[in-house]
Amino acid sequence: MIRFFSGNNPLNVIILFFLGLLIKLPYFITPVIPKPEVTDGFLYIELLKTLQQSGAVFPVLYSIIAFVLLFTQAITFNGLVNDQKLFATPNYLLALSYLVITSVVPEWNVLSPALIINTILVWAWPRMVGLYNHPKPKTVLFNIGFGFGLCSFFYFPSAYLLLLLIVALILFRPFYLTEWLTAILGILTPFYFLLVYFFVWDKWEMVKGVVPAQYLRLPDVSFNWEFWVKFSLVVFPLLVGLLMSRSYSTRLLVQTRKSWNFMIFYLIISLFIPFVNSFQGLTHWVLAVVPISLFHAAFYFYPKKKTFPELIFWLSLIWIIANYAILNS
Repeated sequence: MIRFFSGNNPLNVIILFFLGLLIKLPYFITPVIPKPEVTDGFLYIELLKTLQQSGAVFPVLYSIIAFVLLFTQAITFNGLVNDQKLFATPNYLLALSYLVITSVVPEWNVLSPALIINTILVWAWPRMVGLYNHPKPKTVLFNIGFGFGLCSFFYFPSAYLLLLLIVALILFRPFYLTEWLTAILGILTPFYFLLVYFFVWDKWEMVKGVVPAQYLRLPDVSFNWEFWVKFSLVVFPLLVGLLMSRSYSTRLLVQTRKSWNFMIFYLIISLFIPFVNSFQGLTHWVLAVVPISLFHAAFYFYPKKKTFPELIFWLSLIWIIANYAILNS
């Protein structure tokens, strides 16, 4: 299976679509209706209100939206990584990893604000790593900042994505104060338009919901055997892939090495954000799926003998099937 997706056959997109439907079938059979949490932004809450009537009659609607987001993110990010030549040859291992990883953790198949934000992050990623040679970096920085500002309206702790933009500026651009100010202006612009909306329509009482109180705490997670199975299937290939990518990246161009280093910072920041205003479960850690899927793809791509990666892949599929039995019980 791993060797099959190691090629650049366009038919892989169709196969991945049906494979994705198959491994996410449990979430279509027993759909989860998302409920607003304290940490959710007002745009996400408004989205749930819009879908509430239709979702009550047709609850699988939430699963369909979540699957469309996951599949488009997987295929889009896979294509962008191939365009940036992070691997020696183009392949579909990243898209495969993306779909499998999100199926290993059930919470990552639910329509959540973090899942929606991943679409913006996938859009922003090639623009950040491409800053080094862009003829109009200020325009790109403003657009990225604007997108990150919108993310906070779905899930406010994502405002800390500003750290990711700072890392991109440090890695890919020489220091120009005007570029930094442009990025900050882009992030603040959505808030400016929102305040104008509150002023015109006299809805100042909604301001408290836009910027909630911030605090750090450990999530309420049960460290039972199920958690450790999911942890092992996600973290072990991640660490091996990270080490292998570091080893093989020395043979790549300087700019490509910087892109790999950028993904390490991306991983760290995306793992930190869910600790802000955290609550029960692993839902918001889906923010880290984008960099995790890249390192999983490295774990599948670099070994000459694919026996061990194949074993991890099939163990993941077995766990996905077992998850369905657990959900039904």
